[in-house]
Amino acid sequence: MDISKQLQKQLIDATHRRQKLNIIGNNSKAFYGCANSNSSEENIAPLHVTDHNGIIDYQPAELTITARTGTLLKDIISLLEEHQQMLPFEPPTFNDNATLGGCIATALAGPRRPWTGPVRDYVIGAHILTGDGMDIRLGSKVMKNVAGYDLFRPMSGALGTLGLILDVTVKLLPRPEHEVTLGMMTDTKNMQHLLHKWSRRSMPLSAASFFQGQAFIRLSGAVSSIEDAMNKLPPEMKQTATDYWHKLNEQQLSFFDSSSPIYRLVVPASAPYDTFTAECLVDWGGALRWIKTSLPFSEVQNHAAGLGGTASVYRNGRKNEDVFSPLPDGLFELHKRIKKVLDPAGILNPGRLYRNL
Repeated sequence: MDISKQLQKQLIDATHRRQKLNIIGNNSKAFYGCANSNSSEENIAPLHVTDHNGIIDYQPAELTITARTGTLLKDIISLLEEHQQMLPFEPPTFNDNATLGGCIATALAGPRRPWTGPVRDYVIGAHILTGDGMDIRLGSKVMKNVAGYDLFRPMSGALGTLGLILDVTVKLLPRPEHEVTLGMMTDTKNMQHLLHKWSRRSMPLSAASFFQGQAFIRLSGAVSSIEDAMNKLPPEMKQTATDYWHKLNEQQLSFFDSSSPIYRLVVPASAPYDTFTAECLVDWGGALRWIKTSLPFSEVQNHAAGLGGTASVYRNGRKNEDVFSPLPDGLFELHKRIKKVLDPAGILNPGRLYRNL
């Protein structure tokens, strides 16, 4: 039997028995989100999807790729590199077993994200199974106007709570002709001032980070545009190792080697840096703040809200609690309604996104 048909049968059977399911790929991002609610008490069964893999269609001229969600990210990235193309959102992998499904389900994006956009902006189509086994194709394999609701985009970041993605079509971008990483010692106020000034000059920025008095930026594009931009930088900003961005994206920097809770704050890039008594690593040109502290999540949430953003527990948080900032009541009700339509029996990854969803 075709693997997709096997998965469909498992979903139908589970719906009839009200058997809750834990969708499992290769677990490279299993730490992210809530633990499936009370898995020992709820008797949540695994639903393994890694055998559903392989690239279905790749159109370099159209800058699109369609692949099954068990496909390894490293295989996709390797294929794209042969054609000088890339996944625009620079997804982290954390290990060689990371899959496309985990990438879409978590919607985690790397340092390039503020300049190219989030994962959901590049998902243009998806083939899914609903919680009760209905086979649905959403969106398209090409960039064009599609009638109806774009339900394929909510799959991005839903952590498997809205449906089982069988395959997904993603829009690609050409790889930059050239990239340069530069760094210097400075303070937070000057770093923000420089980023604001460079944004007005249309600098070819593709990454900007700050930690413990050291600023790093990455310039991407044509050689001539990068050379022109470098002539406008402060003289103390020098070229440095380009592997910094890989280490940051894959969380191989020493900041992430800790048993302390690590929180992820998404805030306006213009929000001040030095407002919280905790170790902070700044990414996304200021819009992403990694906070390492033993303070309770509620205090971190209040801090993020005060800056006009949201917070989530990324690693080592307390068990059996929500790890994302709460949604407004109206928006949460909308989430529940969408969940009810796509997963009427509530069997898919219960509690993984929010404890009571």
